[in-house]
Amino acid sequence: MATKIVIINRALTKLGADRLMSETDNNAQSRAIEAVYDGVLDNLLRIYRWAFAIRRAQLAALTGETVYGYQFQYPLPADCLRIDAVSDVPHQEWHYGYHMPFPRYQVEGRKILTDMESPVYLRYGAKIADPGQYDSAFTEAFACALAVEVCETITQSSTKKQAAMQDYELAIRQARQASAIERPPIQQQETSWYTARL
Repeated sequence: MATKIVIINRALTKLGADRLMSETDNNAQSRAIEAVYDGVLDNLLRIYRWAFAIRRAQLAALTGETVYGYQFQYPLPADCLRIDAVSDVPHQEWHYGYHMPFPRYQVEGRKILTDMESPVYLRYGAKIADPGQYDSAFTEAFACALAVEVCETITQSSTKKQAAMQDYELAIRQARQASAIERPPIQQQETSWYTARL
């Protein structure tokens, strides 16, 4: 099971740097990693539908009217980094297209604006702060991403940064493949464009 210090030390090892004894170490390496850790994690969680980070929520409408365009507004969960689907049907098929010709909602700020009445059902990618919930392939990709981010600060070597980037590209590809296997295949919505190409 991964921990924050394990991920950080994996990233430092990839750069040939000294490992940290604990997260509270106060040296140039720990400060460099700490400065980018949360941002790199949020970005990785947002850019792909990691199976371990998918969450569902039932949302109640906020009080008060929207300014114009939609009747209702719903708050995004505090841990929401990416929206996969919004529906007013609790047993909706959760795949791309979800049988609707166009999105029936708009995201503005930390709110969903829609004409769908309460409750609405949300499937989303969550911020997962506990490394113990990451799968091993994601952990490796995350460590590689951290290594790329802090490489020049720690090593002052563009050659090492290029090697770290190659490691990251391989790790992220493998992590995405592993995550995709754990999710059912995505069904294509049968639009006129889709059926015309058959």
